[in-house]
Amino acid sequence: MTLHYRPPNFIMLGLYFLAGAFVIYTSQTGYELTVLFIPLGSTALLIFGLLPILGALWGVRQALRPDPVTIDQTGLVLRVAGINRVVPWAAIAAVFLEPHVNPGNDTRTHRLVIVPAPGVDLGTAANYQNKADGRPSIILVALDDLRESYAEVTQALATYAGPRLAAQVSNPEPGPSV
Repeated sequence: MTLHYRPPNFIMLGLYFLAGAFVIYTSQTGYELTVLFIPLGSTALLIFGLLPILGALWGVRQALRPDPVTIDQTGLVLRVAGINRVVPWAAIAAVFLEPHVNPGNDTRTHRLVIVPAPGVDLGTAANYQNKADGRPSIILVALDDLRESYAEVTQALATYAGPRLAAQVSNPEPGPSV
């Protein structure tokens, strides 16, 4: 099973791009930006127009990034958290779907967390201590960034990870934040 990032809203990206292009066009046809009746000139308007275009291009870049995780019988194909390779199941001691509260907006989600097997170097430091047993772990991806549901990811991990899928830290589906 391949886990996919959620796609951005392409209509909004197009609107940002068009708005930026319009502002750049107006900066080149003699208009200028004024703030509190102080003229800042057409160069400021040009720079102001570049911001939404750069934002739209960043959104397209986010849409074209590779899928972060593929779960199959050989292990995990990872393109996330500084790991860009196939990690066999023998190199993974445990896999968690750990509950997490996003600090910015207090929404609840789960994160896919792996515990490397002892002596295995995955190319990045395992400096996060998971909430279940405190072992050094690596956070791969938050499930709210993915198209697949918690149930689909759990089913794939139960199928392929087997005993490496650790017991859940708390209730399986995060409820609304309090």
